[in-house]
Amino acid sequence: MAMGWVEYWLAAAGTWFTGFFPLAEIYVAVPVGIAAGLDPVSVVFWSVLGNFLPVPLIHYGYERMLRWAWLRRWLARLDSESVRAAVNRHGYWFVLVMTPWSGVWIMAVAAKALRMRASVLFWATFKSIAIYAIAITALIYTGLDWWTTG
Repeated sequence: MAMGWVEYWLAAAGTWFTGFFPLAEIYVAVPVGIAAGLDPVSVVFWSVLGNFLPVPLIHYGYERMLRWAWLRRWLARLDSESVRAAVNRHGYWFVLVMTPWSGVWIMAVAAKALRMRASVLFWATFKSIAIYAIAITALIYTGLDWWTTG
């Protein structure tokens, strides 16, 4: 049965919000989208969009976040010349691999604190999130197909 537009937008909004929500992120957003009845392309699109949105929000709201003393203290512990040099040398690959493991919120704040270029941060996090979303979606649909036909 085809999904109506109201049902589609409710499912899309739920998937988007789950991807945006810290701790749930892409690992929960994809199954939520699938359970809500979205097609695979919509699942990937809405979960990636929701999970990526914190990156520009943190990037452009970073100065405002520094008003919180506890966050300033935590970020000061990250700042060192050796860490900054490593980020500049290997930052793209580090962000690409570690974003799904650390979470996009923490990765964006840490990268901003270490003065990573915005273009590197944006592209690496987007690619990382998209790769994981596609992989999780494919694995779930393949598993569901195997389960129902096997």
